[in-house]
Amino acid sequence: MEVPSKNTVLITGFGPFSNHIVNASWEAVKELNKLCATSKELKNVEVIVKEMSVSYEDVDTYVPKLWEEYKPTLVLHVGVSSKAKSLTIECCAHSNGYLRQDTSDKCPDESNIKPKILETKINVNKICSAINENSECNACISHDAGRYLCEYIFYKSLQIDPMKTLFIHVPDFDQYSSIQTAKGLHDILCYLIKDMKNMKD
Repeated sequence: MEVPSKNTVLITGFGPFSNHIVNASWEAVKELNKLCATSKELKNVEVIVKEMSVSYEDVDTYVPKLWEEYKPTLVLHVGVSSKAKSLTIECCAHSNGYLRQDTSDKCPDESNIKPKILETKINVNKICSAINENSECNACISHDAGRYLCEYIFYKSLQIDPMKTLFIHVPDFDQYSSIQTAKGLHDILCYLIKDMKNMKD
């Protein structure tokens, strides 16, 4: 199924932090980029991948710029979770409660932040079901993205466009290899692109 060439997908993964000296999310995103380059399903989709540092300030600075520069049809943020046993599709993100310091030993200034929860408008239940039926990877749904950089970047993009924003936590290397994770993410991406095309038709 061909997709109009104007579709642009922005995919982010995170760089090193804490004991994640090599971040499974960025390694998977790099492999995903390779898969997308040869994917028949995504041949008319421009895929842009970016590595984000584990920094609240950088997320604040670069996420709006990336949206503005690329005007993406879809934004897929990917992060690693040591708790994840499968591809974990996050539903929502909070505006506050980010008390864990980033790699610069900083936390966001929440003095003027009102507590708020934003939800993605993408149908996560349909994606989860489709992946569990058709992918080598398993998927599950989560309502707790962890109140760290993963949830923070998710919230910032949800503020811009919840219709186009999705966050997926991936397991560390002990669960899936980077290629296995990338294949699962590719399946999710293909499903989303087809669903978007069906909505347009």
